[in-house]
This record gives sequence, structure tokens and C-alpha cells, in this order.
Amino acid sequence: MAGKQQITVREATLEDLPTLETILPRSFHLVNPYIKKCFPDTAIMRSWWSLVFSEEIKSEQGRIFAAFVPTADIAGPSQLSPESIGVLCVRLMAADERSNGVYDAAPFTTDHDRVLCEPMFVGMSENRERLMLGRRHFLIELFGVDDRFKGQGVGGKLLREACRFADEAGFETFVQANGSAKAMYEKFGFVVKTMVQMPEKEGVGKYEEYMLVRNVGGKDV
Repeated sequence: MAGKQQITVREATLEDLPTLETILPRSFHLVNPYIKKCFPDTAIMRSWWSLVFSEEIKSEQGRIFAAFVPTADIAGPSQLSPESIGVLCVRLMAADERSNGVYDAAPFTTDHDRVLCEPMFVGMSENRERLMLGRRHFLIELFGVDDRFKGQGVGGKLLREACRFADEAGFETFVQANGSAKAMYEKFGFVVKTMVQMPEKEGVGKYEEYMLVRNVGGKDV
């Protein structure tokens, strides 16, 4: 774990793409074998993530909230580190939209594990449509914190910013989350609606994904 430092959250820009394309492996590969199998850290995957994040940044419906820590500049005062330590992607979905949000911006590559990826995305789209279709809402597409900075409030800052953003817009929020993240979402007013068991594969074991919804203001009605 890195030493505790001041955390700054801001919207990501295209200049942040080199650091964004590595945030998933830095956030999940040490703790989540399923996600590591789905999205290995390869040159092909980094290019894929760069395209996905680029589309999110350029989209009027998408937002990427990224967390950074100050770093001492030899030539002057502190400045923001060029490496993000956390990210949360959220997108406003149309009432009749049948998609996986920004993940539909680029097809799977040869490095994706389709056996594991496809059920995860199918589960997300089917349950989101079942729970949310017919009204506009936000979809949290990705939420991760660099493993070195976990336990320092980074995730809370990112999720708080996303909830504030959704509340100000006046829309509910849907998310598909793994078991280790479920409790954090519940603290911010998300309610579990269903659970989906993902396929088992050697080296991965059992893996569950939870579908949660947060009403405006975090109130369960």
C-alpha cells in the first residue's frame, strides 16, 4: 500500500489515455482472477482500452471520473501525477437503449477470453434492460482503484462524485458489481436486485456478479 496522500478527482481527458489503459490490471489483476482472465494486460488489450476510454471521453453521454495524487516536482511545487490511481466511468442511457454502453464501441480482441467475457456482458445488458428499460438512467461501466492505493478513500471519493453527478441530473443509476464491491455500493444507497453466477473455468473458480440500482438521493422506494 502506498503512503496516504491527498487525493484529487477530476474528469479525465484524452491526454490521460496512456494511464487509463492500464488502470484495470492495476486495480483487479492481483485480487480478481476472473477479471484478469477476461482482460489480460497485453499490448492489444491496452490499445482496446485506449479506444474504449477515448470514446467515453468524446461522448456527450459519458463521463470518466479519475483520481490522482500530487507528486513532488523536482523543479517546482507539487503537481498532479500523470498516473491515475482510480477511475469510474458512467454513462447516461436512453430509455430504450439496448447496449453495454461504451463497451460496444469496440469489438472483442483475440486477447479477450470470450468464454468468460460474453456471459458477463450478456448478464449486464439483460438485467439492466429488465430493471431499467423505459426510463433514462445512468450506467456505471467501470469502477476500479489501483491496488497500491486501496483503503485510502479513493473509491469513496469517486463513487461520491458519480452519485452527486447522477443526483444533480435527476436519474437512477444501475451497476453490475462483484461481491467485493457490493458492500461499498450499498453504503452509497445502491440496492441489490439480483445476482448472476458466472461460468467456472480452471484457475478462476466460482464468481458472482450483483445487479444494483440506486434511486435519486440514494433512497430505496
